[in-house]
Amino acid sequence: MQRKESMSTKVDFHAIRPFGPTILEGKLPNNLIKILDNRATKLLEDKKLSKEYDHSMNLAGNVQQEVRYPNDDLISKEFKPLIDALGKVVHQYISIPPASDTISPAFVGSMLIESMWVVSQWAGDFNPMHVHQGELSGVIYLRVPPSLKDEYAKEDHYPCVGDIHFMCGQAATFSGHKHQATPEVGAIYLFPSWLSHGVYPFRTPNEERRSVSFNLHLKKKEPIND
Repeated sequence: MQRKESMSTKVDFHAIRPFGPTILEGKLPNNLIKILDNRATKLLEDKKLSKEYDHSMNLAGNVQQEVRYPNDDLISKEFKPLIDALGKVVHQYISIPPASDTISPAFVGSMLIESMWVVSQWAGDFNPMHVHQGELSGVIYLRVPPSLKDEYAKEDHYPCVGDIHFMCGQAATFSGHKHQATPEVGAIYLFPSWLSHGVYPFRTPNEERRSVSFNLHLKKKEPIND
C-alpha cells in the first residue's frame, strides 16, 4: 500500500525593511549621564552662562530653558568618554540596514558634532513637531519627572505625557507612520535629522524633564595618497 505524503504547512520567511528611517534606541552608562547633567546644571543655573549660550532662538521648543554646550566642552578631556561613546552609537547605526544600504561605514572617517544643547522642560512646556539640521540627530535623557508614571496611569484615552513622538509618511494599511517613546534616564535615541519629531507636555508642577539634543555631521575618510 502506497504511503500518502503529508501536506506541509511550514513556510520559511524573513522580514525585510527596505523603506523608512531607522531609530536606534540605547542606554548610556550612569557615569556619562553624570558628566552631561553636572555641566548642564552649571549652564542652566549660572545666569551669565545661560544668557551667553542661550539656544532657544534657534529652536522650535516652547520650553523654559534651552542652553547650548560650549564648543570647548565638546573637545575637553572630561567629555572625551562621552564623545567616544557617541562615536560607537553612530557606527552601530550606520552598520545596520537600511542605513548601511545608503552610506557605507567604510567611507565614514569621523563625526562632527555641529551642536549640542540641554533642554530643561517643566510642567506645560512642549516641543512641536520639527526637524533638525545635520545628517544624524539624537536625544539623551538626564532627568525624568518621578510623577510621570502616575500621570500615565491617570490617562484613559491616549497616554503621551512627556513622551517623544516620531512621525514619517502617512497612515496606511500594513504600514506604520509614528513611534512614541517614554523617556528614561540614560536612554539615547539616534535618528535621521530630517525625521519629524516632537515632545508632549506633562502636568505635575516643580518637576523637571531634562534632556540633551545634538546634531551630527558624518565626515568622509580622507583618501590615502601614496
